[in-house]
Amino acid sequence: MRMRRALGAVAVAVLLPGLPGMSGLSGLGAGAAADPSMPSDPGPATTRPDVRLLPHAGVRDYWTAKRMRTAVPLDLDPAGNATTAPASTSGVQGRTSGRVGEGLRSTGKLFFSDGGTNYVCSASSVNTPEKDLVVTAGHCVNSGGTRVLLGGCRAGTYYSNFMFVPGYDHNARPYGTWVGTAAIAQGDWVSRCDEVAHDQAMIRVAPQGGLDLVDVVGGNGLAWNYPVREDGVRVVGWPAEAPYDGQSRQECTGSTTVLDQTGDAQISCPLTGGASGGPWFLRMASADTGFIFAVTSRRTTSGPPLLLATPFDATIEGLLAAARVAGRPAARPVVGPASGPGVGRPKRQRLRLFATSPSVGFGEAYQLVAETRRVRRMVLQVRTAPGAPWARVAKARVHQGVTVFTQAAAPGTWWYRVKVRKARKHSAPVAVSVSPCPMPLDRTPSVVSNTRCTSPVG
Repeated sequence: MRMRRALGAVAVAVLLPGLPGMSGLSGLGAGAAADPSMPSDPGPATTRPDVRLLPHAGVRDYWTAKRMRTAVPLDLDPAGNATTAPASTSGVQGRTSGRVGEGLRSTGKLFFSDGGTNYVCSASSVNTPEKDLVVTAGHCVNSGGTRVLLGGCRAGTYYSNFMFVPGYDHNARPYGTWVGTAAIAQGDWVSRCDEVAHDQAMIRVAPQGGLDLVDVVGGNGLAWNYPVREDGVRVVGWPAEAPYDGQSRQECTGSTTVLDQTGDAQISCPLTGGASGGPWFLRMASADTGFIFAVTSRRTTSGPPLLLATPFDATIEGLLAAARVAGRPAARPVVGPASGPGVGRPKRQRLRLFATSPSVGFGEAYQLVAETRRVRRMVLQVRTAPGAPWARVAKARVHQGVTVFTQAAAPGTWWYRVKVRKARKHSAPVAVSVSPCPMPLDRTPSVVSNTRCTSPVG
């Protein structure tokens, strides 16, 4: 989405080059300065990912403890000029809502270079069969399209010396250091001068000690075509500008809303430069991994502290495919809720069972309501396929004829029934489909059917 209109009272920090006529802009990561007097031609549109193989010999040796500690994010000042903010060496100061969380070994700090300057962003692992990808912001990989004299747009340049350090904490590297061997950016980000909707990229990393990245830290799923408005979003990053020192992970949790001027997603969060590229988790699948539906792209520099991002659209699927090893079978994306044979209306009988929802999203709990007139004790049973044996999952005493069972299950279709304890009488079965993808906040059928995801692991 291009930002052509003034943002009024909201000053937006932009992590990318080439936004004409904007004020109050500052970046969270690397970017190039733009001349606001240049024409606004963004360059040719393309959705084709751009791939660059990276020289990587000696990268791990390059990143000494001092270079890692002093690497900085590159900002844009209110006039759109590039300004380098020095890395803070103090602890977190002042009143903020950012906090250090537990788990999340799949997230980390991304180090890279541009010429003689060292920079930092944030990133997270992605689950694929190859187990060797991280996702971050496009401006943390490539400078983005650059305006040229007499109009037009020149393709951006790639950075170098990429190294991903999951779980980085005060120079501790508990899960190793992973050297980048290829960079894959959205084509529109590389070629167009005011493209912010596709400020996304991936880095392939080399194995370490005979293991791949996902084997060590787990891998996150990607979720796309989700609406801007979502609840319970968890944003993670390694902010390196005051009041943060870049030495530990920080995070915010809250609801995303629409930034009216651009249509982007915004979330109240005070994280500063260096948090660029950090994941926006739509839902967690474990203590270490979850479903990422956006990465931090920009932030406000005046007024309430906000982080901004454009949720992934269908182009993230193409970016993921391009990032994988050529010639290997493509992973089939997991889409939509699982389907299964329908279950007819239960017959009128003493035991009846109802599901509060026949279809739920990944990680959601659901309730099964059992009704009876005479039975006092019952058990809840489940099976995963018609004709499969039933297994007991819960038991209960009936209170006033109604019993409620709360369940949560892995993706798939699950058949439930209630049975009289120590007797053969049972209810008709009820099916509940658990989608492999989280359910969006907006559960309009057309919205739900359009959402897609890949699966996390670890």
